[in-house]
Amino acid sequence: MSRVIINPVNPNIKVIKRDGSKEAFDPKKIYRVVTAAGLEEKDAKKLTHDISVWIRALGKPEVTSLDIRDEVITELESLNESVAGFFRWYQKTKEIPHPEFKSSLSSKS
Repeated sequence: MSRVIINPVNPNIKVIKRDGSKEAFDPKKIYRVVTAAGLEEKDAKKLTHDISVWIRALGKPEVTSLDIRDEVITELESLNESVAGFFRWYQKTKEIPHPEFKSSLSSKS
């Protein structure tokens, strides 16, 4: 596997996560998740670059993780519909509360 070098975005741009916390935008996270979803390396690099350019073009100091997710899905749909479908499925599973997890937490109290 070759090492991936992705041009950094302004390090001052923050991502607002679902829980309200903020972290610096890291384009490598996008690369990792889209390759894990099955996108080929060449397409993953292009998508990551395009998302980074899109974030810069917003001209804002902050962007939400949900806005990034939506833009990633839009880009994936134009590159590989099956990978886009898998990515959407994965994102939905993150939003569903898992009863097993809840019951294991309540049994430990």
